[in-house]
Amino acid sequence: MLSPSSRKRSQDSTPADSLPKSFVWEQIRHLLSAMPLSMAGLALSSVAGGFAEAGVLAVLAETALLIAKHQSDIATTLGPVRLHASIGALLVLGIGLALARLALGLVTSFIPARIVTSMQATLRSDLFDAFTRASWNVQSRDREGHFQELITNHINSAIQAYSAAAALITAALTFLVLVISAVALSPFAALGIILVAGTLAAVLRPLGNLGQRRAAALSEGWLAYAGGVNEAVRLAEETHVFGAQAKQRERLDAFIASFHRPNLHVNWLARLVSTVYQSLIYLLLVVSLLVLYYAAPANLGALGVVVLMLVRSGSYGQAVQSGIQTLRQSQPYVDRLRAAERAYRESAAPTGAEPLGELKTLELRDVSFSYDRAMAALKHLNLEVVGGETIGVVGPSGAGKSTLVQILLGLRPPTSGEYLINGRGVGEYTNESWNRAVAYVPQEPRLLHASVTENIRFFREIPDDAVMRAAIDAGIHDDIMRWSDGYNTMVGPRADAISGGQQQRICLARALAAEPALLILDEPTSALDPLAEQLIQDSLMRLRGNLTLVVVAHRMSTLEICERVLVIVDGAVEAFGSVAELLSCGGYYRSAVAASLTAPTTLARLTSLD
Repeated sequence: MLSPSSRKRSQDSTPADSLPKSFVWEQIRHLLSAMPLSMAGLALSSVAGGFAEAGVLAVLAETALLIAKHQSDIATTLGPVRLHASIGALLVLGIGLALARLALGLVTSFIPARIVTSMQATLRSDLFDAFTRASWNVQSRDREGHFQELITNHINSAIQAYSAAAALITAALTFLVLVISAVALSPFAALGIILVAGTLAAVLRPLGNLGQRRAAALSEGWLAYAGGVNEAVRLAEETHVFGAQAKQRERLDAFIASFHRPNLHVNWLARLVSTVYQSLIYLLLVVSLLVLYYAAPANLGALGVVVLMLVRSGSYGQAVQSGIQTLRQSQPYVDRLRAAERAYRESAAPTGAEPLGELKTLELRDVSFSYDRAMAALKHLNLEVVGGETIGVVGPSGAGKSTLVQILLGLRPPTSGEYLINGRGVGEYTNESWNRAVAYVPQEPRLLHASVTENIRFFREIPDDAVMRAAIDAGIHDDIMRWSDGYNTMVGPRADAISGGQQQRICLARALAAEPALLILDEPTSALDPLAEQLIQDSLMRLRGNLTLVVVAHRMSTLEICERVLVIVDGAVEAFGSVAELLSCGGYYRSAVAASLTAPTTLARLTSLD
C-alpha cells in the first residue's frame, strides 16, 4: 500500500554537476566499510608484495652488475642496508623473493575477484529488494525496460568501479612501497618517481573529465536502447502480422546510433589514457635518469636498482591512472543505480499497526485522483459496500475504472478523500494482513514459466490441498487433470500453449488460493470465447456471498451476477444501483445494454421495460 505522502522523483537522469567530487575516494571508502577484512588483506598483501618486488629488483640489479664485472661476490651499500654476499647467495635470495612475490600476487589477484563478485551480487540483491518494496506509484512510472537495464548492464558497468578501486589500492600501495624503497636508496630517485606521477596525473586529468561526461551520455543511451528492445520483443507478434520488421529494425538501429558515438569515445579514451601514459613516462624516465646520473654516479649498483624501480613504478603509476579513469567512467552508472534504489526505497509506505480481520465494510469517501494534477482521473467518488456483496463496475473506456481498481487494491493512494475498510483508513492495517485479505485477477493473464501448482501458489506458503481447492473453485481442475503432467505441467510464456480461458482460470485460482476477503477482477472475460466466459461466470456465481467481489466489465452479461453496479463516466459516478434500477433509469448502462448483442437476458429485461 502507498502512503499519501509519497512524492514523485525522477530516476532517469543524474546531472553532472550533482555528482560527488571525491568519487574515487568514496568508492574506496565504501569498499573499506562493506568488506573490511578483505580490504585489510588486500592492503597487507599489496604492501608485502611491493617490498618483495623491491627486493627482487635490487637482487637483479646487483647480480647483473656482478656478472658484468665477472665478480663472484659483492660488498656494497643499498641505502641503509649493508650488503655482503656471493652471487650464489644473491640468486637464492632472488628466487625466494620471486616466489614470495608470486604467492602474494595470487592473494592480490584472488581478493579483488572475491570483492567484485560479492559486490555484484550485493548490488543486484539490494536493487531488486528495493524495487519489490517500492510503491506501485513509482514502479509504474519506470520506462519500459528501465529496471531490466539497471539490474543487468548498469550493474555490470558500475561493478567496474569496485574492480578499479581494488586494483587502484594494490597499484597505489605497491607504488608507495617502491617510492619508499627508492628514498632509502636515493632521494633523487624518489623525486623522479613523484615528478613522473604528478606530471602525468595533471596531463591526463582533462581526458578523465571527458571520459566521465561521455560515460553519462552512454548510460542514457543504454536505457533508451533497453526500452526499445523490450518493446520490440513485446510486440513481436504484431510486427510479424503487419510486416513491420524493416521499420522496427530501423527504429532499433536509431537507438544504437544514438549511443554509438559516446560508446566510441568512452572506449577510445580508456585506451588513449594508457597510450599517452606509456609515451610520456618513457620521456620523463629519461630526464629522471639524466638527473640521477649527474647527482650520484658513483654507486652503479644503486643506480641500477633505481632505474628498475623507476620502470616498475611507472607501470604501477599507469595502473593507478587507469584505475582512476575507469572509476570516473563508472561514476554515472553507480550514481544512477543509487538514485534508482533511493527512489524505490523512499516510496515504500510504512506498514500500519492493526491486523485486518473480517472485511465488514468498504467505503470510498469523496475520493479523487489525478496523475498529473492537471486532469482528474476520478472525481469525488462516494461508494459504500457491505462485506459479502458482489459489485459491478462499468463505464466507457477512459472513464477511470482501472484507476479505481488500483485504489481499491491499495496500489495508489487517493489524491484527496478517504479509503476506509471497516471504518478505518486502509493505511492503518498491516501490509501482511492486507495482502492476505485482497486478491486480484487482471484483464491480461500473466503466468510464470513454472508448473501449474507454482503459478497458483505464486511465491506464497499455500499447501497443495488449498491449491487444488482453488483450482476447483476456479473451474480449471478438470482441465489440469487432463494434461499429461497434471499440476506439474509447465505453463507460462514460451511454454506449451494453453488457451486464454485456461490461463485466466489459473489466475482466478491464484487469487482464490489464499481465501481472500476482497476479490477484484478487471475485465475477466473481455478476451474469452463464450464457453470460457461461461466457465468464469459459473465460478463467480459459486463465489457470491463468500467474499466481497468487485467485477469491472465491458460485457453486460458479466454484470448479471452483481447485486449492484457502479457506473462511472468521465471519472465520476453516474449511477449506482441494481441492474433493474439502472435499466429503468437510462443513462450509460441502458445504452450499453442496448448496444450489446451478447446478453439476451438483459435485453429481454430492457424490452419488457419498454
